[in-house]
Amino acid sequence: MQRYWDIADALRQDIAGGRYAVGDKLPTEEQLVEAFGASRHTVREALRLLTEDGLISRRPRAGSLVIGQSPLAHFTQRVASIQELINYPATTERRPITSGYVQADHELAVLLRCAVGSSWFCIETLRFAAGSPLPLCHTHVYVRPEYAGIMKHRKHGALPFADQIADLYGVTAESTDFEISASLVEEGSATVLQVPAGSAALTTVRRYAGADGQVFEVSIAVHPAQRYTFNFHLKREKAALPKRTP
Repeated sequence: MQRYWDIADALRQDIAGGRYAVGDKLPTEEQLVEAFGASRHTVREALRLLTEDGLISRRPRAGSLVIGQSPLAHFTQRVASIQELINYPATTERRPITSGYVQADHELAVLLRCAVGSSWFCIETLRFAAGSPLPLCHTHVYVRPEYAGIMKHRKHGALPFADQIADLYGVTAESTDFEISASLVEEGSATVLQVPAGSAALTTVRRYAGADGQVFEVSIAVHPAQRYTFNFHLKREKAALPKRTP
């Protein structure tokens, strides 16, 4: 985990514990650099996280002012591996809304990468971050109709759907496409997400394909912009040195 996350967590605890009350100023950047033994850039990144949490307000030459003791209802998914990329953290909870068979119209067929009129089984859900009463995202998951039996999986409410398909049908995701795009919340999602229609959103699309290259599951999730952040932390791998020949 990056150093600035640790610094941000320490400052969050200080604010929540009352060391810095609402209306107080945090120590200056110089003081935080000395206190944590970190670079100025690292300290600024930590303060940026606190600003995104709604805990502090920052102004040039005015310092960092504490404006709240608890973070806003916002979830950050930090990703450092492929497995973390394709699945939500275990700290989130999936709740079902409806399910049933659908036929792909032209717009849906483009997303599912299938022929117009193809039959799919759709599972509509909401996902919640731990302890939050507000939905993190509104999701439609489309699976091939022959895999609709996952609804009866004994761990249907907990396991990722792709894992259930692998468990029941022996079909595993050999490749996964992942897309992120800026979008607007449509009427249908606005109601269940409890946000205004037309408000900013982050939409993710995950496509899972088997060994034959055929897509068997597509997940389309709409996240209100103010509740969700996707944070990638990737590390460059050092190339192996060539072996010397004797």
